Amino acid sequence: MSPYTPTVLNCSRNMSTLGHRLPRLVLAADWSANQNKRWMVRAEHDASDGYLVYPPEPVGEPASLIERLRGQISVHESLLIGFDFPIGLPAVYARQAGVTSFRSALSKFGSDPWGSFYNISDFPSLRQPFSPRPTQKPGNYRAQLASALGCQDLSVMRRRCDLKTATRKAAECLFFTMGSAQVGAGAIVGWRDLIQPSLEDVKLWPFDGELSTLLASPGVTIAEIYPAEAYSHLSVKIGAGTGRTKTLRADRREAAKSWLIEFGAGQIRLSHAAESWIEWGFLAEDDFDAMAGLLSMLRIVTGQRSGTAPKTNDVLQIEGWILGQAFIDLHDQRCIGKDQTV
Repeated sequence: MSPYTPTVLNCSRNMSTLGHRLPRLVLAADWSANQNKRWMVRAEHDASDGYLVYPPEPVGEPASLIERLRGQISVHESLLIGFDFPIGLPAVYARQAGVTSFRSALSKFGSDPWGSFYNISDFPSLRQPFSPRPTQKPGNYRAQLASALGCQDLSVMRRRCDLKTATRKAAECLFFTMGSAQVGAGAIVGWRDLIQPSLEDVKLWPFDGELSTLLASPGVTIAEIYPAEAYSHLSVKIGAGTGRTKTLRADRREAAKSWLIEFGAGQIRLSHAAESWIEWGFLAEDDFDAMAGLLSMLRIVTGQRSGTAPKTNDVLQIEGWILGQAFIDLHDQRCIGKDQTV
């Protein structure tokens, strides 16, 4: 049987130790505006009540992805997909634009009065916020975008989960579309071509509820993941300051070698094909990131790491949250994350 063809198992009786039904499939997709750089890794819930991890595969056409995956589970089963692009809006932007619900706004983007929302522009506005267009010309584009969005500094246009943490640097502002750290172009593809056409048929975490609640009912749940965050969950040392770079196969192989031991047995297990992929060092950083994202997600699904989000209106209605990211509770300032379950 092909490693990309899921077996058909009746998993309705299988419940996790956390008391909720485990999803039949868990997938992580490393995302890009470039289709050749979009890779995903899947894990299937099997008869041992654990997950078997398969090797990376291309995402394929975004518009059909959710339906393709939905067709691989029964109507009684659930599916969790993690995407490496922002799912949510900066709260400061939402207040400026009069948005009170990300889910509601997402259903309107691309049509009047938000008809130009997805069009990247050199002359941005609140309803056309992505900027600048690809260019080699020098310019103070960050200041121009900040001014157009009604703020003095673009840094305030980060979501709370985008801010610098103890283990990674701050993520780029969603709307800024220049430079190697930009995420806006990929978010456009993800929102417009993937989520929006299926919006009425999917559940968005954390906007639609607690992760455990969403996974307890059949259907597709979508969450945001971030490879740089997943590295800290897996104790992966790669990137700036580590002496290793994701662009070198030898460095990827060295950074991931502990996965062969850690996930060689137990509730999360690598298939032989996945082991070979890791031993080889991956094709590039995209499939490497997809594997890291999935292994982090599986730790959350199996109760080894938190899958909670801050209980604030901004996070739960507007900004969203990165799955597995620890946070400081606004009320008592306690660090929450590693010791909680979903």
